[in-house]
Amino acid sequence: MAYSEYRDLTPIDRIENGDEYIEALNWAFQNKKVKNIALTGPYGAGKSSIIETFLRKNDEDKSATNRVRSSALKISMATFLKGNTATNDPNGKIQVDADEVEKGILKQLFYKVEPGRIPQSRYRKLHPIKKLKTFLYVLVTMLVILFFMEAMTPTTCDKFMKVIESVVSPVLPNPIFTKIAAVLLFAFFTWIITCLYRTAISKFRVKEIKLPTDTTVQNGVEEADSVFNRNLDEIMYFFEETGYKTVFFEDLDRLDDPKIFVHLRELNNLLNNDDAIKAKPIVFVYAVRDDIFSKEDRTKFFDFIIPVIPVINSTNSGEILLQRLQEAKENGIEHDVSQGCVLDIAPFISDMRILQNIYNEFVIYKKTLRMSQELSLSDEQMLAMLVFKNLYPSDFADIQNEKGILKKAFIDKSDFIDGKKQSIQDNIDNYSSSIRSAQNDTCKSIRELKYAMLGTLMGGPYKFDSFRNSNWNSSGVETNTIMSDDYDMVRLMQENYRYIYYMNQNHNQTYTTFDAEILATFVERWKAIKEVGEKGLENLQAELEELRERQHKLSGMSIVDLLKVYPAKEVFSENVKANKLLVFLLRRGYIDEKYASYINYFKGTSITKDDMNFILAVKNQTPLDFNYHLTKIPMVVERLQAYEFEQKAIYNFDLLEELLGEENSEKLMAFIQQLADGDELSWRFIDEFVNRTSKLPLFIRLLSENWTGMWAYISANETLTYDHQLMYLQNILSESEISTIEAQNKDSCMTHYFEEHADILQKLRDCNNEKIIFVIDSLDVHFPALSTATVPSNVLDSIFEKRHYVMNEEMIKTIVTYKNSNFIDEFEGKPYSILITLNYPALLQYVQDNMVAFVDKIVLAHRRLSDSPEDIVDMLIRLEGKTGIQVKLVEQESFCMDCIDDCAGEHVRANKNAWMPVWNALLKKNAVKVSWENVFDYWKVYQFSEALKEYVNLHAEELAEIDAAVVDDSFIKAFIKADFEQEIEQKLLPVLRLEKFDIEISAIAEPTLRIMVDCNYFDFTADRYIVVKDVSSEIGIKFILKNQEDYMSLSDSIPMTSSLLEQLVFNDDFAVNNRHQLFCDYAESYMTEKIAMQMKAHNLPVSKDIFKAAWNCTAQDDHIELLLDYCTILNAEELEQYFAELGAPYSELSDRSRRHEVSLPVNDKNKALAEHLKKIGYLTNWEEKAEKYFDAATKCEKTRKILRLRIKQVK
Repeated sequence: MAYSEYRDLTPIDRIENGDEYIEALNWAFQNKKVKNIALTGPYGAGKSSIIETFLRKNDEDKSATNRVRSSALKISMATFLKGNTATNDPNGKIQVDADEVEKGILKQLFYKVEPGRIPQSRYRKLHPIKKLKTFLYVLVTMLVILFFMEAMTPTTCDKFMKVIESVVSPVLPNPIFTKIAAVLLFAFFTWIITCLYRTAISKFRVKEIKLPTDTTVQNGVEEADSVFNRNLDEIMYFFEETGYKTVFFEDLDRLDDPKIFVHLRELNNLLNNDDAIKAKPIVFVYAVRDDIFSKEDRTKFFDFIIPVIPVINSTNSGEILLQRLQEAKENGIEHDVSQGCVLDIAPFISDMRILQNIYNEFVIYKKTLRMSQELSLSDEQMLAMLVFKNLYPSDFADIQNEKGILKKAFIDKSDFIDGKKQSIQDNIDNYSSSIRSAQNDTCKSIRELKYAMLGTLMGGPYKFDSFRNSNWNSSGVETNTIMSDDYDMVRLMQENYRYIYYMNQNHNQTYTTFDAEILATFVERWKAIKEVGEKGLENLQAELEELRERQHKLSGMSIVDLLKVYPAKEVFSENVKANKLLVFLLRRGYIDEKYASYINYFKGTSITKDDMNFILAVKNQTPLDFNYHLTKIPMVVERLQAYEFEQKAIYNFDLLEELLGEENSEKLMAFIQQLADGDELSWRFIDEFVNRTSKLPLFIRLLSENWTGMWAYISANETLTYDHQLMYLQNILSESEISTIEAQNKDSCMTHYFEEHADILQKLRDCNNEKIIFVIDSLDVHFPALSTATVPSNVLDSIFEKRHYVMNEEMIKTIVTYKNSNFIDEFEGKPYSILITLNYPALLQYVQDNMVAFVDKIVLAHRRLSDSPEDIVDMLIRLEGKTGIQVKLVEQESFCMDCIDDCAGEHVRANKNAWMPVWNALLKKNAVKVSWENVFDYWKVYQFSEALKEYVNLHAEELAEIDAAVVDDSFIKAFIKADFEQEIEQKLLPVLRLEKFDIEISAIAEPTLRIMVDCNYFDFTADRYIVVKDVSSEIGIKFILKNQEDYMSLSDSIPMTSSLLEQLVFNDDFAVNNRHQLFCDYAESYMTEKIAMQMKAHNLPVSKDIFKAAWNCTAQDDHIELLLDYCTILNAEELEQYFAELGAPYSELSDRSRRHEVSLPVNDKNKALAEHLKKIGYLTNWEEKAEKYFDAATKCEKTRKILRLRIKQVK
């Protein structure tokens, strides 16, 4: 026999590990004392299987003396739960009272045996009546009746025969045929009566017959149901006649009525005590659960108890189910049911019969639904569905009618998702409103908004005081509080302020009421600006995207995904949550939204009720959720008309996904055109659908072809994140034709989007490179910034070579990095030189063509520049005419040119006015080497401009050290006339020597002339001296001093003056020998009081003639000092003469006519005089001595020292 997976649900007769049960039963049956045996264990423990195994083994045991099966009866009584009742609900059982149970037991007893074995029993079952036997009984009866009729009324038979003869003789005259016809007619009537007896008469029972005299004849059978105490005689009779001595009672404990056991125990006792019953003992075997009696009653009621260990329970049912699956696999039947699935489900199964039935049904369902329909159904989900069916059959039956607990679970799921989506949508709306309000608000800060609010509420630009509730004395909120950044403006609404106090234009404090709605408007604006300010626009957009993503995920969430995120107690209603198995199966995904496929046999053209509900919703224009699940989508599409795809009720994710499989269908295009209307609902559908569809590229292409404003809508939607916008853009670019892309570029919105996002090419790296290049060309994109990492080189080369970028530093750096990253570190210091070195023609030419922008926006953006001089000159030449930028460039570059003429010399000479600021900047910047060549080159173009003069001033010391041979006399003359500062002239004139000094000295500025003289700029001549002296006597003196030898040689030709003599003889710079010679030559003639008074101090050689000249030009008061200084050059006679001209006491020295003493004050000069006079014999001697005198001031006598000179008498 071929292997079959099916198993019956009856008890088996070959249990495993049952030897001990069998041995215990054998022992009990052999023990004459044991008359009530209990097999105790929970439902499904295998008690019936133990009994069957025991009977089988008893039959097979050749040595057994007691054949139990032949003398045994099996009684099974049970009650069941109603179909819609929970397993643990005791009120849900079908109620059976004790009388019905006992009657049922009697029926099973009496209907077990043939009626013939208990002919006297009132309980005889209907048994088949044999036709022939019945016919013979009727025939005999009919013959007996006929015999009596013939005997009692002979004419009756004759009349009967005559009637037959009258019918037959006309056709068959022979009398034999009349007799045959009579016999046949008799037989026919006999057969009719037989049939009537079998089919009708035997079904009637006579309960009573009422006679006219009110005498009643009743049937001997009581119609009321029998019970044990009324039928003891029947039961005793049964056992006496049949010889049965063993009765197996099963499932009586399910009736939950212990009285039946009491009656059975009593019955067993009566039977065993009946002397008429020969087959003893009568043994009752009860298969019951453990808790049918209390602990004392159990042992008192039963004579022997055999506990049964359950064959299956929730802990090992999985092993048995796995065993079944393995057995099928070994026989070539593979079921895709994992061990994990079995171990998940098995704990809910604790009954062997249920387990076997689950497996049987699984096999049937699988072969019917999966294999015959060739559907891709999950074995695990099918098994789970059948577990649910067997454990909750009523709920399973409800599924077929689209109702019940499972349907409710999915309704709960839908309601929960709708609630969550609505909550998220509320947040989305709030965020979107905040972003739009903040972006569109004319006030860009909270402070600005507060000022606007106060001005509006006050009715003008008055000085705000406070918000108050009522009069002047009430407290309110004042300016400092309102304007505080952390003040919550919602409090203005909460506090219900209605008055605003302020200072009006007349500086009077007043108040006015205001409209609360206006205040509310400002508060809402405040909320929006505050939220955007605190969180930032990008963060708000990210939160919005996260909310939309959560909403999208919720829309497409299967129930198993939903239960991973949210607990079942939040998702399901109380009825669903009460069904633990269902919740578990839903949570584990063993039952999901496709459950209908596991319970229905779909025909090719059939649709589900959900599908039909959707069709009706479309026709009635009552939109359902976008994610409303459709099963037979092709049939739904077929049943909807094309015009119905032009309304919003058609919006369904499953439907559009199906339509996208038929790209050019009329219905698809109608759907797409409906979506392309730019409506908010349409956009919501689009934005959710893109996260669900497997045909996203096709969908975006069709949408962009039919909605030219699509990208404008997306790019302007401030609530979309950058990445989300890019998803749309990438699909538009990848899937659409260039013409479509150009059409999407309304108002250059796509061009601007490219330009506003530096990393856009990185984000679009999955797009075709050539397509990207073509798009950039078509949209004429100019990137102000661009991230190049991971961007294909051909795309970058195209952008750079076609100049699709803005001339700015960031882009230049990007290109430099791209071409040679080694240069980028030096770029900021020398941007142009780096580009020259880089030698990338496309970039260099672009820069040179836009040199003004390059220098102004890029080069000059840096303070420290060090481009090479030749590159700087190149920039300056290319910037010709842009003087301001040229000057800035020179000022910011750090460089120094050896020759200023190398800086666009030809251009400078050709257009010197335009280039003058540039060269001036070079000088001011010290950007040219300090040399007379550069000064001379500049001078040749611009003469001594202020810039050149400043440059010369600044570098005078350096120039003074440099040979100036390169300059000509015209430059030097210009320099002399340029009115440089004395310090500069003093430094430079010595090196700026004229080859021929032909300048009119009198025309030279005095300071310059002084410097020239000082540096011996021209030779000393008498004529030049005279001119110089005429300009300045001081300079003339300096001229002499600088040319002393020449002067001394020419002194005779140069007029002398007392002043000149004074300045020369007293000038330390005039050589001593020259001073002495000049003094000797001119002192007598040009003596002055100054000379006379200072000639001693200057140690000038004074002769007697010179002394005399000095004596004559000095005052009387100065004669003493003069005489004392030069007394040594005079003899006695001369001294006598000069003493006479002096006043006392010196005049007393002139008297030599007598010897006398002259007293002089003590000092060095007087001592020197006394010594000289003694030397020349003018005195006899002199001495220093003390004398007393009366001081009138102090009125006392004092002592003082004096010189006593004794005059020698001359005769």
